[in-house]
Amino acid sequence: MIHYSCKNCGAQLDLGQSGSLSCPYCGSKAFLSDKEFRGNKEFRKKLLSYYKACNDAKEMSYENDTLWECAGRDTFTTAKGQAVNIEYMKKYSYKDMVCYLAKETVVYVFSDNKSSERFMQGLNSLTFPEADTKLYRSFPELKTIVDLSEGKAVVFTRRPHFYPLEFFVPMKNKHSAWVISRMENICCALEFSELEHKDISSSSIFINVETHEGVLFGDWRGVSKKVSNKDLLSIREVGKEISEDTSKPAEFKEFLNSKPKSSAFDDFSYWDSVIEKGFGGHNFNKYE
Repeated sequence: MIHYSCKNCGAQLDLGQSGSLSCPYCGSKAFLSDKEFRGNKEFRKKLLSYYKACNDAKEMSYENDTLWECAGRDTFTTAKGQAVNIEYMKKYSYKDMVCYLAKETVVYVFSDNKSSERFMQGLNSLTFPEADTKLYRSFPELKTIVDLSEGKAVVFTRRPHFYPLEFFVPMKNKHSAWVISRMENICCALEFSELEHKDISSSSIFINVETHEGVLFGDWRGVSKKVSNKDLLSIREVGKEISEDTSKPAEFKEFLNSKPKSSAFDDFSYWDSVIEKGFGGHNFNKYE
C-alpha cells in the first residue's frame, strides 16, 4: 500500500475522484507529477481501476433518475409457482408479447417459448467490429430469463435516464439531429451484421438526453437478412415525427424527404454532411 503524506501537517492524504490528493485535516492539496506516475506503475493501475469503478457506479445509479414513476403493476407466475410482480411506467403490447418499461429493467413477457426464442435469435445475430468496444451499448443487454407458467420473461438492463424517444416529443431540431445520428449509428451496426430490424420507431428507440446515447429495443422477432432500406426509411419518418420544425434548415428538410442511400454507411455519410452544412457541425447541445 502506497501512502502520501501532507507536507504541511504530516497527515495521510486522501485520493479524490479528480486525481488530486487532499489532506482531510488542513485541506492542503497535491497532485502527482508524470514522473511520479511512471515511477509507481502499480499505483497508476489501481488509480485507473478506481476511476473506472467510480464511473461505473455513477453511471448505474438510479438516485437521480427522477423521471421514472410507477403507472401500474402486472403479476405473473413462474414455472415453480412463485409470484413475480412487474411494476412499470409504460407497457407496449405486441402479438404474443408485452414490453414493460420497469425501474431498472426492460422486461419482455412472451406468451409462448417460440416467440422468445425468435426474439433472442434475432438479437444474437448481431456482430460488432472488434475495434469498437462501446457499440454493444446501443442494443439490449440481457440480464436474465425467467420461465413462467406460460411462456417466458426476458429481462434486459435499463440504464438510468434511458426512456422511449416518444417521451420527449416534440424536440427542437438541434436535439432531433443527435437522435438521428444515433439511429444512423444503429443502422450501420445492423448493416455490419447484414441485418434489418424493421421496428425502428419513437417507442422502440430509448434515449438518454444527458449523454446523447440511444438503444434499440422494440420487436427483435422480425429481424432478418437485409434486403431493403426499411430501417433507413424509418429514420426519416421518426425524424419527421419528433421534430418541432421539419422545414429548416433546408438540408434537414431535404434529408427527411430524401430516398435512403444504397447502404447505411453511405446514408450516415450523407447525414453527416447535413450536420456540417445545416447544423454548423457536431456540437453537444444540452437538452432543455
